[in-house]
Amino acid sequence: MVSARDYDDGHAYSSGSFAPVDEERSIEALELLEGELPAGLRGVFARNSSNPKFTPPTPYHWFDGDGMVHAVELGAGAPRYRNRWVRTRGYAADVAAGRATRTGLLSRPDLDHPDGPYKNTANTDLIYWRGQLLALWWLGGGTPYALDPQTLDTRARFDQAGTMTAHAKVDPRTGDLVFLDYAMRPPFLTHGVLTPAGELTRTPIELPGPRPQHDVALTERYSVLIDVSMFADPEALARAKVRMRFFPDVPTRLGLFDRQTHSLVRWFEVPACYVYHFANAWEDGTKVVVTASRIRDPLVYDPQPGRGDRLVPRIAHLRLEPELVRWTLDLDTGLAREDVLDDAVAEFPRVDDRRIGAPTRAAYLGSFDASETLAFAGVRRVDLDSGAAIERRYPAGCVGGEVSVAPFGPGEDDAVLATFVSELGAETCELWLLDPATLETVARVRIPARIPAGFHTRWVPLQAEQTA
Repeated sequence: MVSARDYDDGHAYSSGSFAPVDEERSIEALELLEGELPAGLRGVFARNSSNPKFTPPTPYHWFDGDGMVHAVELGAGAPRYRNRWVRTRGYAADVAAGRATRTGLLSRPDLDHPDGPYKNTANTDLIYWRGQLLALWWLGGGTPYALDPQTLDTRARFDQAGTMTAHAKVDPRTGDLVFLDYAMRPPFLTHGVLTPAGELTRTPIELPGPRPQHDVALTERYSVLIDVSMFADPEALARAKVRMRFFPDVPTRLGLFDRQTHSLVRWFEVPACYVYHFANAWEDGTKVVVTASRIRDPLVYDPQPGRGDRLVPRIAHLRLEPELVRWTLDLDTGLAREDVLDDAVAEFPRVDDRRIGAPTRAAYLGSFDASETLAFAGVRRVDLDSGAAIERRYPAGCVGGEVSVAPFGPGEDDAVLATFVSELGAETCELWLLDPATLETVARVRIPARIPAGFHTRWVPLQAEQTA
């Protein structure tokens, strides 16, 4: 039987642009290489990443590394840079032992470990909520860690909401922290809301079995849940084995969960797929519009009919060939329509965090290089109505990452896109600020430190930090 261990790509994801850095640094007064920093732009641009503190166990999966956050602060004098490991329990145990003490995702899980079968590295996502930068882990059952948004020092485990997976969202209308959690045993899915007043509601959602969850989309009233067509083979589970399969004859379902009544409203069927990341969602009368990067052929070892020779990235057994789609869910008929907005190989879609759950003109994605190893070759802007797209490619030999929308004023156009851009082989990096309408350069800041390729980013407005 083919397993994920047959796709060990640890060298590819631990060398080159992925090679970890071995020290924490604080660098003041970064050099402005080009352009000007917009007046009113004050905040911290941060990215989470996988960065092993010690030589990791083999076989190595990119998701195994300890969380490290890299950040540039803007608007409080000259730009400055920080990077810090997230001080998780697993990190502390490794430091005490002087070595990596846990196995990785491609090894047999440690079912007897008190902290769970895998090490919670808090290396995946970042969310800003009530004066704290929360570092989240991609796997269900993880407890986030709270960081100081400016120093990046780890404050404590954030256990107010219980466990969750990555990509919690902050409802910009209420300030609620909305999240999902999932498990291999019932309840397979849990929806959670933590209010600014500290009121916590965790609601179990009935599913036919365990389903991997990674993201949730919000409208003003609803959370958009997903019951994907890629999940552990039930026959293998009955033999205590976990083997991921894609089931093309099992429709993917989108669920609308009412956050006012804390109840599931209904499910809608769309063509079979897997989804890592939503772009946005909003209500339009009796319809709900959802935009997401969906993948119809998600497993290397389980090719779907029509797979061509297009070169797309893979991470172990995961195959990344996304398309940006719009799903329109009709509450009157119970039917869903799918429209492909953009078929470019691009992912990590982002919108302005202030407009989550409201109509947005565009989504901003990272364009993938034509390579088996994940590399962001540019930034892509896709119109969420027409699908019209423009793209800004990085210079040859350079790679970028996910962008965040960094506002400096109240309007949708009063913002820049922020991302880190690195030249392969260089011991420096740059922070790029781009115009969200044209993708032209607004400013470039030199960082005299190498920043490895990473996962997700967040813009933290320091005005909110002062008043939280």
